[in-house]
Amino acid sequence: MKLIIRADGDSKIGTGHIMRCIALAQGWQDQGGEVTFISRCESVSLKERIQSEGFGFIGLDHVCPDSSDLGNTLSILNNGGADRKDWLVLDGYHFTPDYQKAIRDAGIHLLVIDDMNHLPHYHADILLNQNIHAPDLHYHCDEDTTLLLGTRYVLLRREFLKYREFKRQIPDRAKNILVTLGGADPNNVTLKVIEALILLDEADISVRIIIGPANPHQEILRKAIASAHFEVELLINPLNVPELMAWADMAISAGGSTCWELAFMGVPMITFILAENQIPVAEGIAKEGFAINLGGFEGFNTKTTSYEIYSLIQSKERRLNMAQKGKTGIKGTSREILYDILLSSMISIRPVQEYDCELIWKWANDPDVLAASFCSDVIPLKDHKIWFYSKLNDPCSNQYIGYNKDKQPIGQIRFDKVEEREYEIDISIDKLFRARGYGTTLIRHAICALNNNLELDVIHAHVKFNNRASRNVFIKAGFISDNNTIIKNIECYHLKWKRD
Repeated sequence: MKLIIRADGDSKIGTGHIMRCIALAQGWQDQGGEVTFISRCESVSLKERIQSEGFGFIGLDHVCPDSSDLGNTLSILNNGGADRKDWLVLDGYHFTPDYQKAIRDAGIHLLVIDDMNHLPHYHADILLNQNIHAPDLHYHCDEDTTLLLGTRYVLLRREFLKYREFKRQIPDRAKNILVTLGGADPNNVTLKVIEALILLDEADISVRIIIGPANPHQEILRKAIASAHFEVELLINPLNVPELMAWADMAISAGGSTCWELAFMGVPMITFILAENQIPVAEGIAKEGFAINLGGFEGFNTKTTSYEIYSLIQSKERRLNMAQKGKTGIKGTSREILYDILLSSMISIRPVQEYDCELIWKWANDPDVLAASFCSDVIPLKDHKIWFYSKLNDPCSNQYIGYNKDKQPIGQIRFDKVEEREYEIDISIDKLFRARGYGTTLIRHAICALNNNLELDVIHAHVKFNNRASRNVFIKAGFISDNNTIIKNIECYHLKWKRD
């Protein structure tokens, strides 16, 4: 199953659309999927970043509203063999309703990423707006569009997710200051911030300034920092951004998607609005206590900015409060939720029928399934039929078959009652569909089906110690680790799902 991403990056629109799509692409890749970017990307280093991740890249010379964009994109999709199992992602404000409708009419699943609700109508299977104000927007969409709105769906790149357990230390006085004002910063607000920092007259601070490869002001900025009386470094498109955020005691940022990364890392921040789409983000995170919003760059006041920076440097309590609220607001779990939703659109389940007997027998005798089970002997068909029909007629056993949009069976899942309102789970996935995220999705689907028919409180799962992949599938599906146990003289993990 392929993910095709249509997003652009240049000195006018910046690099944010592509960077958050890299986060989406990484997660898809981690599920075993293939990713290709279709893009007009001016930055050589950004294009290299895409390709270094193992993603395909197809460049465009002309983009929407140029009429050739849609034709070229559809041609690339058709020539690449895209079909209704695949997903196209559109991330950019220039993709019109007609553009979106043409993609859907071509039979390709469409995910639209939006920030502003600026179009009169959206045509999409899924519309994603990860911003704090998104739940208050009233989108006009196709009747079957799924809306994913709010910071629960914030897209974070793989390098950030390594910091899920990061514990920030809040010093009495902030010393390390990170400045990051977007990949392009056409109005050179970075220079104004440098001037405000110099006005502080603080010699013991350390400042690191991130600029993108599309920033046209590099030489001016180098000259400006040369006169600084504090330690300062200019970093162009660094790869270790999470490490820099972990280093920082506070940050000065544009009000774009970087704010979600800073919040996830627990970095107290001061924000400026550099574009219209940043207004609701900057105002929203200030209202929630993530940040201090100093408004639009047009009204930038060097003395006011310098004072606000100094005040935040001095206030440990204020920084602690901002860090805690940021970490609470952005949990970094969106990838799992989003991929489950994408895959869910591809999966259905039904109760097992008599004609499934030999299919389940074939799955049960798969060498990998036998190796993972607590009885590794090959099962004769005669014995399997006796077992199968006993389960089929047992009111305490509930078994389902999962299948994809092409009606191909992908696996089975069974729940056997062990106590009142408690069940034990068994699952196996056809070898053709493993390592694609189907296991987690099938578990969640089946639990929902079971919930609809039975009174259910707890589900138990037992997994051999050498089968960490299966253990991780259950954890992603909402199970938690319990005390390890022994099944048939074999030590194993014991995991539990509990009703909220």
